[in-house]
Amino acid sequence: MSNLSSRLQQRKMPTKDVRICLDLDLLAQRDEAMRGLAAAKSRQNDDGRMVGSPSVNNALARVTEVEDRIRDASIVIRITGVDRTKYNSFFLACPPRKARQEAFDTSKFYMHVARETGKYVDEHGETHDITSEEWADIDKVITDGEHDRIAEAVLYVNREVGGQGIDFLGDASETTRDSFGISASRGNSASPRAGSGAGSRKKSTPRTSTTPAGQ
Repeated sequence: MSNLSSRLQQRKMPTKDVRICLDLDLLAQRDEAMRGLAAAKSRQNDDGRMVGSPSVNNALARVTEVEDRIRDASIVIRITGVDRTKYNSFFLACPPRKARQEAFDTSKFYMHVARETGKYVDEHGETHDITSEEWADIDKVITDGEHDRIAEAVLYVNREVGGQGIDFLGDASETTRDSFGISASRGNSASPRAGSGAGSRKKSTPRTSTTPAGQ
């Protein structure tokens, strides 16, 4: 009996954190601070200085200050991937709307998946279940752009990550180990089938025309 079942039990699903800043004015302040930093660095280069000038240091401090304020004003929702059977059941819970050409209700699906698989990560890194009342509060305050980022996280953990192949590891049946236990891929010349010609396409033999020239 193989160890397949025990290996499958070790399955670890991917996660993705979605940060939501509750004070969006701070994001505009960071953009302004970043522009100030870029301008200060440009002036430093024009002056030919190799080390940070006072204006660059002040601009960096301003960026750090604003980012600290953004961090303090943000919440983190961690979305976790699920198996395909569970994921497909979420589609059934969000059937298409009437008179809409859609496979499922996109206005409800992503938040439904987030409700089923998301957790709140507090400022200490601890995860907590989110109650239905808390989800209702989240739904009331998030913007359309923040909803899109939640949707992207849902797709990332349930489709994008699993869709990445691991072909770079090679074919297990084509891997051998030498006397030192080092893995090595066999070349074509090492294949017993290559030497016998098995599986190779038969070379075609040109057919000689039996029709006299000119006819």
